[in-house]
Amino acid sequence: MTEKLIVLTTMLAMSTAMLAQSGITDFHKDNEVVPMLLSARKERAGAPKDADNKPLTLLHFSDLHGCAENLQRIVDFSQAYKDYIDDVIHTGDGVICYLDDPNEFCKVSGADRILNTVGNHDCWKGHLVWAQTDKPYDATKEDVYNMLFVGDDPSSPLVDKWNVTQPSGVKDKKSPDYFACYYYKDYPHSRIRLIVLDCIHYDEAQNRWFEDCLGDAAGKGLTVIGVTHFPAQNGNTALDSGFAPIGGKLSGVENPNVVQFEAMPDAAFAAVDRFIDKDGVFVCWLSGHTHSDFISTVDGHERQLQIIVDKGGSGDAYMSEDRSVGTINQDAFNLTTVNTTKSLLIINRIGCTTGPDMRSKKLFVYDYKSRKIVTSE
Repeated sequence: MTEKLIVLTTMLAMSTAMLAQSGITDFHKDNEVVPMLLSARKERAGAPKDADNKPLTLLHFSDLHGCAENLQRIVDFSQAYKDYIDDVIHTGDGVICYLDDPNEFCKVSGADRILNTVGNHDCWKGHLVWAQTDKPYDATKEDVYNMLFVGDDPSSPLVDKWNVTQPSGVKDKKSPDYFACYYYKDYPHSRIRLIVLDCIHYDEAQNRWFEDCLGDAAGKGLTVIGVTHFPAQNGNTALDSGFAPIGGKLSGVENPNVVQFEAMPDAAFAAVDRFIDKDGVFVCWLSGHTHSDFISTVDGHERQLQIIVDKGGSGDAYMSEDRSVGTINQDAFNLTTVNTTKSLLIINRIGCTTGPDMRSKKLFVYDYKSRKIVTSE
């Protein structure tokens, strides 16, 4: 009996070790992933064969918090399915805790091409917000820009590899857009514009730039996706989906003096409302920050959908579900497809597909023109 127990224990230990060494494609295989992506990217029957009307698929993850192993897994996955994934975007908090921590996007091979977004942790140098609330984000815009947009090698800036459009004054000391950590990227084959904002340093200059980007998109007939680290948090109730707990609700920081540091300013949502009023097509906001999945409309701006993705880094006490390393739950990111011929937003989850209330979060499909859930499973 003792010998059998030893053998079983040894086998279990070997099995655990093998799982820990498994690559991401060992969990997510071609015969599962490819059909899923082909279905999401299948154009509407009878749709014109237009080169500028193709579905767009983004790999969306957030809150890496310095987890190089998970970043490598995301790079490996995106490379394995590069024929179906148009871009990879991270919605903030790439460092472990502080801006001075290593930038893993410079160190993990292939991660330098991932589009990045400013998060609150990316703006702290020597303390946390609750330790010094009179000056919560002590990193300057230049500090943040040099870390996230330039990286370890100034002769080869990260942003130069993203193929994005930055404000014209980003390098002009006299411009309000100097060291601006916001940009947009157009996908001509899909007629979609992705607009990435800096929620920490959101000011009048950035709002004017955002308004101009939206106006330009409307004039060119481009569908828009917004990106930010902070979601709109005040009083948003989840849509009925496994991508949020039953009865889930987001709430801003209790202290009204610091709520601005925990949610996107209302000015950004008001700008999108005006864009929609002029017949602009807005799909959704992509964001992170909460370390949990959440899908809702924005209170006071109900025509706007927000998709908050689970934490992309390793699991910790802040997680509400199992994220054991060496299991399929280690990963948690979304394949976000905008299918313009069907007017559908399609979210396919890779990795952890069971929420804290044990509901499935494998798929979410939303008609962004009629603003209705098609299915969630």
